[in-house]
Amino acid sequence: MSVIENQMKLGRELFEINTHVARRMTEITGEGFKQYFETNQEFLKRMAEIRDISGFVEMQREYGKTLYNGMTERLQTRGEVLKDAVERSGEAVRDAFTASNDAVAAANEEAAEAVDAAVAA
Repeated sequence: MSVIENQMKLGRELFEINTHVARRMTEITGEGFKQYFETNQEFLKRMAEIRDISGFVEMQREYGKTLYNGMTERLQTRGEVLKDAVERSGEAVRDAFTASNDAVAAANEEAAEAVDAAVAA
């Protein structure tokens, strides 16, 4: 494979990785909004059952904890997606430069042989 072909392959791989990350981040955000609205609806329904301040405070505490846990979970998932993307990108770059170096080394060998043949003639 030539250097140009290796670089084109790298570009395609990076594009695919970025597309996957964008798609997955959008899914995670959508799931977060859905969970947020469902949580609000659930607690709004439960609010009608509250008869005293202590019940209200307890529900607020539970509501905050639920939102915090959901947000923490989504941030952790996003971190995992990004970590995977960085690892895959690094691997693609290393592969591309290893292949490019091999192609350059082969071209240099051919050029050296051609020079040796020209000098010998």
